[in-house]
Amino acid sequence: MQSVAAIELETSAFLPAEAGARALKPAEPDYVPLINTAMDNQKLGVRQIAIKTGISKTRLGRILHRDPNQRAPMTLPEFQTILRALNMDLMHAIISVEMARDLELMGDERFATLVTMLSTLFQGLPHRIIEALRELDGMDGTEIRKEWGGYFQAAVIRKMVGEISNVLRRRADDEDGNFFNL
Repeated sequence: MQSVAAIELETSAFLPAEAGARALKPAEPDYVPLINTAMDNQKLGVRQIAIKTGISKTRLGRILHRDPNQRAPMTLPEFQTILRALNMDLMHAIISVEMARDLELMGDERFATLVTMLSTLFQGLPHRIIEALRELDGMDGTEIRKEWGGYFQAAVIRKMVGEISNVLRRRADDEDGNFFNL
């Protein structure tokens, strides 16, 4: 049974381990393995992270416990502080954990830079969309519908696949010496 690195919006400094131990629903992401892997890769222990974050060593031990059943919930400010200490972008962490659900995809070298590209894509995207929508005449915001999310997601995927296909086609033409094919 797994436990989630529960990201709670409250800022309480301490929650007993029993409060944090709970069953992980299949759709809930677990960020602790990502954090522990980053710590291992950077050769940082709990003591060094405690110094960098200002979170007590005891508290870090409880929220980053390798046994999911022994973990205490992590607050959102703690999560953000730990990511900053590890020089990890929040969006990068979210996408990494999302992709890790598909272990076959994570092992595919063709997608090694996908997490970084997606992180860059989403960085500031909501603000840029809002700014673009503000420029539309007659738009007051009530027109937006939740249902449009799936449509726009599919449209973005189609556009990305089309653009990547064009790049691959141009590369193939360049390799074949067909520089002037239109």
